[in-house]
Amino acid sequence: MSKPFLFRNSHSEQRSICLGTVTRDRPVMLRNLLSSYANLLVPHGVTLHFLIVENNEHASLTNIMQAFHKQVPQWTVQYVVEPKLGIASARNRVLQCALTGGHDLLTFADDDEVVDENWLANLLAERDRHDLDIVGSPVRTAPCREKLTGLQRLVWSGVHQSRMRAELRCLKKWNEGRADSIKLATGSWMAKLEFFRQTGLRFDSSLGLSGGEDWRLWSQAKALGARTGWTPHAIAYETIPAERLRLRYYYRRTRDHNATEIKARLKAHPIRTLVRLPGSILSRLLKFFIELCSLPATRGKALVSSASNLGGIVGLLQGCLGRKTMHYEKVSGH
Repeated sequence: MSKPFLFRNSHSEQRSICLGTVTRDRPVMLRNLLSSYANLLVPHGVTLHFLIVENNEHASLTNIMQAFHKQVPQWTVQYVVEPKLGIASARNRVLQCALTGGHDLLTFADDDEVVDENWLANLLAERDRHDLDIVGSPVRTAPCREKLTGLQRLVWSGVHQSRMRAELRCLKKWNEGRADSIKLATGSWMAKLEFFRQTGLRFDSSLGLSGGEDWRLWSQAKALGARTGWTPHAIAYETIPAERLRLRYYYRRTRDHNATEIKARLKAHPIRTLVRLPGSILSRLLKFFIELCSLPATRGKALVSSASNLGGIVGLLQGCLGRKTMHYEKVSGH
């Protein structure tokens, strides 16, 4: 196991928040995220510890980490290499370092994102308001600065529309006091580390490169009695590389996610899962045809949704046949 780099200071406050980030082969995007971290407004009574885990065989970001520490000299910056490829393994390394470091809270933001200056303060405020074990918030699409083809612009528009519609659904639940039913991903996420100390819950590393580890952890946390919630006020922005603005990408992403999920359900509840499988396939098939019919009106959204629903159908079938997915084998972006 690689020896971590740790840049220390003597600052000490009442509560320690570890800001965790997993990264792999995206140094330019990582710099953008770190710059947004440097501009965070920090609540009173809080000390920050930045933890960057590179999921790679060797350290390649030492210069970037040293430059970042100069931007935040009042806080600590820790840089660790996790050689076992797999996003769950890398997230578990972050979680273990945060627990070992004795921190109170842990956040996650992805290396292809930037965060609003009030992101941390608003996540913390919502967590404290309801004493939550896990809280999430929206990840919006950042404007694409690359030159795009006509189809890529349609795909970007479709992804953006889908994200905003999903955010509005979450906002409705939040306004109705039902934020605990919102499924949380780690793109914008804060957790109370005491919950993980007590339960021993970790990300499922058996998923390897397939992804979906964050939604599975949320589901397992709920089963263990976690108090979860969501806030509309802590905003992160994801940059979607031009190479990802293809219908094939969203087809494969949904296919791999559904294949992973159906395999887990078959293992846990085989009979119930098989009984429900035809209904799940028919539901996605109906959505696929509805989106195709709405193509003249909704264009990009219909294209992306159609590709995703078709991928979902194929993924359910492949998962039943035991197909292993490798969604995160290839990194997109820089």
